[in-house]
This record gives sequence, structure tokens and C-alpha cells, in this order.
Amino acid sequence: MTETIRIATGDGAEVTLTEAELENVRAVYVDARNIPGGEVLYTPTQPECDEYVAIENHSPFWCRPFFGKDLRDLPGLVQALLLKCGNLYRYILPICADTWKTVIRGGRNGMEFRLYTNYNQPIDCVRQLSWVEARGKDPLELAHRCAKVAAALLGNGMKLRAERSCPEVFDYLGWCSWDAFQIRVNEAGLLEKAAEFRDKGVPIRYAILDDMWADCPMLNDIPRDTEFRTMVGFMHKSKLRSFEGDPVRFPNGMKHTVEALKAAGIRNVGIWFPTTGYWSGVEAGGEAEREFAADLMTEPDGRRIVRPELPHTAHWFGSLCAKAKAWGADFVKIDNQGCQNYYREAGSIGKTARAVQTGIETAVAEQMGGAVINCMGMPSECMFNRPDSAVSRCSDDFMPENRAWFTKHILQCAYNGILQGQFYVNDWDMWWTDDGQAKKNSLCRAISGGPIYVSDKSDRTNAEILRPLCLSDGRILRPDESATPTADCLTCDPRTSGKPLKVRNIAHGAGILAAFDLDAEERPVSGSLGATDVGFSAATRVVVYDWFAKTCRLLEAGERMEFTLESPDDFRLWWIVPYVSTGVTVLGKTDLYIGCLAAEALGKNRYRIADGGEFAVASKQTVRAEVNGQNTDGERDGLLYRFRLPRETTELRLLSE
Repeated sequence: MTETIRIATGDGAEVTLTEAELENVRAVYVDARNIPGGEVLYTPTQPECDEYVAIENHSPFWCRPFFGKDLRDLPGLVQALLLKCGNLYRYILPICADTWKTVIRGGRNGMEFRLYTNYNQPIDCVRQLSWVEARGKDPLELAHRCAKVAAALLGNGMKLRAERSCPEVFDYLGWCSWDAFQIRVNEAGLLEKAAEFRDKGVPIRYAILDDMWADCPMLNDIPRDTEFRTMVGFMHKSKLRSFEGDPVRFPNGMKHTVEALKAAGIRNVGIWFPTTGYWSGVEAGGEAEREFAADLMTEPDGRRIVRPELPHTAHWFGSLCAKAKAWGADFVKIDNQGCQNYYREAGSIGKTARAVQTGIETAVAEQMGGAVINCMGMPSECMFNRPDSAVSRCSDDFMPENRAWFTKHILQCAYNGILQGQFYVNDWDMWWTDDGQAKKNSLCRAISGGPIYVSDKSDRTNAEILRPLCLSDGRILRPDESATPTADCLTCDPRTSGKPLKVRNIAHGAGILAAFDLDAEERPVSGSLGATDVGFSAATRVVVYDWFAKTCRLLEAGERMEFTLESPDDFRLWWIVPYVSTGVTVLGKTDLYIGCLAAEALGKNRYRIADGGEFAVASKQTVRAEVNGQNTDGERDGLLYRFRLPRETTELRLLSE
């Protein structure tokens, strides 16, 4: 079917929308000729729906969920829309391709598609992908199906999350300097923190030197005890003089600091910088401007930033990454990626975004082996133009000691798993181990499927909070996917629904499920769980292990288990594992949130258990264990068996009778 929309016919402008179908996904292409101002509105036949969740690009950098029932209420920049229509769902994924960016918004007559270029000149394009959509009973499968088809049809090498390689550095526990120091970041403080980790036996493997390290003269005018908002105001006005450390706080240079950190036991170091050099660009007359003069352009407000053209972005990002590598850095964190508003006069949004993202991708591949944390880059023009790098932030900045922030944060991160998590390893940001929400935050990171790094101030790291997250060498046990809400939570707002937020993941065949009380009035909330919550068939018999209660039960096919969370301070974690009726159901190490990943299969009923400790299995039969060839007695509690294993468990053999 083809639908033609004519616009501004006086000068011959025309838009044609054309449908095609691939793998049960409807793809819509746009052809455009001589579109003045580069913007088109299209109002389709309105679907009937009971409720929906929209993934809204609510700032130039971030996305969040929006829940509703009336499509006229949709916010202005929706980058994914899931409609619940009785027992069926409809998922719509707008695309930013070479020229046009498509979003959904509410209008007088319901939802409407807005196609725009972010450029004031007339635009032509031929058969450009505009959006994809699919219908079915499984909403998470629809999101995955649409993402797969979109990646294939874009033709720019776009990959799904499972096809990307997460850099090894992020397999381990890390620390970030931002919250710990902010404007006070300096070499002495960083080394003091490294010594604290060593003294407390905390296996931090990498450190991120975040914002405020750079040579920006305005930063030196900020009192070290300034209030946070005032500091940020100065920060956002600051300009980069040179790509080197602040000469007062890093008197020996960044190479010396990186080397000193590694000598102090931090194996890997990452360097933060934004796409624009600094928040207000590059200082006129400074060393950076002289070095990169040919690569820079001047914005109407006087801001000097990199030109959005590939030769210039490749040189700019390549040079900055090369400088960081020369200091001994192992990876970078590149911030402020949603910067396309700076380029409104430079070209269409697809073209300028691709130039910036390609420059970043090329630089980190060549200089850092692909090791990068993409940050502030959730607009679709960023997401659809990063074919290779794996890790991307999925929320606004962490705010400590703030329960209201925790609710906003977990909603952003979990629901952004529906969209961004299809393509990337979602990074849930830093957090504090001595925060009032520390245990909840640690559980969130464990199930996230992303990197885990803290930002504790000096002498404030609580080692016990970190122990369930990683092995003794700092290796985190990361689930297979980017965490998402369960299907029954997707379209109802857990702040008002009276239901818990359930967040799911998969870890090598075991389901991981956590539940949180986000009720706005802090009331108890009740829900249920079963095999389907983690993607298993309703016909699957599963063992459910309650991590905090240290108990388990068998759920028969189709059976669900009821639970209640009494307050926002009540949260749960369960492992949901297919039941082995003729043998042993292996659960995992009970001292780790994702302890099901601590067992390495060596053959039938044979395992190597990292770090030893308590190991749990489930069986209705009698279970015996041989540890390193020696019989070991277990403790039985109904279905559950616990074995206490020595640290050097080279082989665990499980036998059932």
C-alpha cells in the first residue's frame, strides 16, 4: 500500500510514504522532494488502545517512560511507543536515518508522526526508512523484532546488543571520580582513594577520571566549597584551553596521574571528555583552538566546536583519544553526544549526527580497541548511528540520598531497556555504597546487564555492599541482556498502579527477577511471578529461589506465586530456573546476586565454582556432592540443598539418587 501526502503544493513539494513488510514487521519509507524547512506532519488512522507507554526523548540527551491512555496526551518527542489493545500489543519504532528524524507526538486528533531534519533548507530524499512497527501478543518480542528489522534495513552496519562486543575492562568493578570529587578532583585525592580500595580489600579494577580534570580557566575561579548548582553553572560556561590536566590540581600532568594510579593498584584508567571539547566549546586563542583550528566552527553564540563533517570529526576525536592513550588511558567516556541542536545551520540531523558518531566510533576503535562509555547520547540520531561500540548510558545523572530520584532513575533505566537496550549494553550510571538507597542501587546494577562502578567519596566505600556484585578478583557476574520491565508491567505506571515494578533479565538460561515498590504514596503493593516473567513458556516447571530469604519452591506449569512489598524499603530478588525433574536443578552461589553465573560447567553434572562458598541446588531426590574428589555433606531444607565449598573448588560433582 502507498499513501501520498502533498504539502505546500505551490512550489511542487511532495512527500510519499511507502509500506513494505519484512519478518512480520511493517516498514514505512519516506520519499520527499523540495520540502521547505524540512518538516512533515502525518496523522494516521488512530488505533484503539487501552493504555500505552512511550519512550520520550525529554531532553537533548536522555529518554524516560511516559504512561497514558489518551494518545492526544503523548509528549512531543516519542522515540518508541507500545500500545496495549486488549490482549494484543502494537509497537512502533521511529527511525533517524540519513536525512530525516521521525518521532511521534500527541495532536488534536490523536497521535501523529513528525518527520523533521533540524535544518531550515529545502530537503530531498529517496526511500529513507522512517519507522517500523509490529503487532502481537508478546510486547518484548515485538520490541526485539522491530529493532532487528530496523538494524537490517538501515544499511549502516547497525548491530543488536548481542552482536556487539563489550570491552573486557567493563567485566570488572570500577569507580568514577565525579561524585567523589567534582571540582576538587586532583591527583593526590585520586591516589588516596586508590589506597582506600587497597586497604579495604575492594577489587576495583578501573577508575574513570570524570568531569573537572581539564585545563579550563573558568574552573579555577570556582571556590572548592561552592554549592553544587552554582558549580554546574560555572562548568557549563567553561571552555577548553588545552587537552591537558588543570595545572594546579594535576601539576605533573595527566600521564603522571594515570601512571601513579596504575602503580597504586588501579589496573585500567578511563578519561572523560565531551564531544564539544568542553561544555561551552574551545577557548578562543587557546592551545586547543590553535591545534584544531581547521576542524572547528563558530556557532551564532560564539561557541567554538568541531565541524560536523567526517574529516574533521575523525581528526578531532582521533586526536583526543590518541592523547588519552599516550597518557596510558585504556578507555574513554565521551559525553554530551546529543549535541545536534548546535548544528541546526550545518545540515540535516541525520547527516550531522552520522558525522559526529562516525568520528567517535572510528577514534575509539583505532585508539582504544572500542572501549568507550557513550554518554548523554539517547536521541535516535545518536542511537542509530553507532554501529559498533557497545556501552551507552541510559539515565540522567545519579543523585545521592534521594528516594524520589531513585524512582525516576529505575523507571528511566528499566524502560529504556525496551528501546536502547535492544542495541546496547545499558549503563545505569555510578552510585554510592554509603547512600540510604545503596542496597537497592547495588541490586539494580547487578540485574542491569551493564557495567558496575561506584563514586564514593574518600573513606566512604562500604565494602560489604559490593561483595554480592563480584568475585574476589573484581569480575562482575553480568546477565545476558539489558534489563527490562516484565511484560505485565510495561504499560502501567508503577507509581500509581498499586503494582510493583518487576525488572527481568536472563543469565545463561536462568531467569533473574527483581521487584520494587515505587508507589507514590508509599503504600504496600502486591503482585505475582511465574515462568513467563523471565521469558519461559507457561508450561515450564520452574524452581524459584528467593535470594534474600534463602528459600526456594517449585512452581508447576502455569502456576504463579503471590508476593507483597510493604514499603519502598522492601525489595526482592529471585532466580527462576527450569526444573530438572530427573536430576539436579543447579541454582548457584548464594552470596552473589547473580550467583547462577559462578558455576562453570565442565561436563555432565561437573562444575568449577568460582571462589567457593555456599552453593545451592534443588531436587526432590537425594543429592550427594563430591568436591575435588572428596564426598561433601550438604544441608537439606525440603527441595533446597546447600553445600559449603572451599575457596579452591576445582571440581564439584553432583549426584542424585
